[in-house]
Amino acid sequence: MKKVLRVRISEHNLARESERLQSYGLGSCVALVLWDPHEKIGAMAHILLPSASNSGVRHKSAKYASSAVNLLVDELVLAGCRPQRLVAKIAGGATMFPHRFNVARKELGANIGRRNIRAVRQALARKRIKLLAEEVGGEIGRTIEFNPRNGEMIVSKSNGEVIII
Repeated sequence: MKKVLRVRISEHNLARESERLQSYGLGSCVALVLWDPHEKIGAMAHILLPSASNSGVRHKSAKYASSAVNLLVDELVLAGCRPQRLVAKIAGGATMFPHRFNVARKELGANIGRRNIRAVRQALARKRIKLLAEEVGGEIGRTIEFNPRNGEMIVSKSNGEVIII
């Protein structure tokens, strides 16, 4: 049985071929996986917010899309991966409880999932990392598991649907 490494909100972790990465309860959060198919090493971040612009945080953090990509690239390079081989998969970014938010004030909560997705895509583009697959948006929560041996991401939706990307 493979060792499962859990990645909680605002955390990140790295897994080798004999391990798996797992993150529960993705609502508006986005799980980002960077993977080196040659080395069979992957890293996951459970991203809570698009950026740290209002928090004063200057260090690299998995909490923010704007810094999570750089953090994972650095971790993977330290583990022996080459940046030019890295590819990405993302899941999450749902609009949770859309009818409970004031539609006129979308910037406060109703579209945080979409903002997270956009910020992750932009950060990947800046690093020229190809986004291989995504399972994002909608109004349903997700749990994911990533296998660095073959690059499979299993996305289990809260409605019972399971998708492999």
